[in-house]
Amino acid sequence: MINIIQDIYESLRKPNIKEVYFRSISLNRNLLLWYANRIVKKDSKIDSTAHLKEIDDLRRNGQPLTFISNHLTYADSHVIEIMLIRFGFEDMANHMIHIAGQKTFEIWRYSFTRSLNTIRVYQPKANIDRMLKKKMNSRALQWAARQKRKGYSLLVFPEGTRSRMAKRFNLKGGNPRTTIYFRNSIVVPLALMGSEEMMPVGTVLPRSATINLRVGKPINHSDLEKELRLKNPEQSEKEMQQTALQYYMNEINNLLKPEYAFKETAQVPGK
Repeated sequence: MINIIQDIYESLRKPNIKEVYFRSISLNRNLLLWYANRIVKKDSKIDSTAHLKEIDDLRRNGQPLTFISNHLTYADSHVIEIMLIRFGFEDMANHMIHIAGQKTFEIWRYSFTRSLNTIRVYQPKANIDRMLKKKMNSRALQWAARQKRKGYSLLVFPEGTRSRMAKRFNLKGGNPRTTIYFRNSIVVPLALMGSEEMMPVGTVLPRSATINLRVGKPINHSDLEKELRLKNPEQSEKEMQQTALQYYMNEINNLLKPEYAFKETAQVPGK
């Protein structure tokens, strides 16, 4: 009973602006993953589990992993975790840390967010002091590196926010600084499809949906950086981040079904 009361208190407590790393709260996690398991339909699938088993072996052997995925709804992190658990990768799901923007820590989303292991980062439009933002994001990077050394994997959505191009991937919308979380990692592209039916933009209550999760080839980020620098010796550090990010965004895009992949003429509905 005491643990439950502590979990409820922690769920309702407003996070300090300087907090960075948030462990999942047992009560929240059990409830949210139970519910997610109910609304992720039984015909959902991962392509392919044998490939994912090879990636999990890398993790178990001490190789840091950073997963990257397209972003369709606020439920995506939970959907990815429940898919991993359902297909036999519960330990991988339990050792996943989600890089989350400050909006997910707003009070009405906070209990939802605290069902996951998360590292909070402040996005460019965050309404806080610029120097404090820089300091906290630097601390977030340090926490990410520390937790990777402890055997945790990261999950990053390079688009930075949910797609505003219906369900299509925003191939050109990534933040190049996202690549700082790929350092010393094997990067694993994911293509998530179907969650847009579960929690479309503008809705509050999720509904059941069939999920398809595709897993791409693992990419050694250090090797990729060396290769890109040889090909583009004149590029600055910032330009190199953009080049690397675009490479990864293309990898995600190539995994997506045609109706989810980037399309030049795709527009935000109503725009």
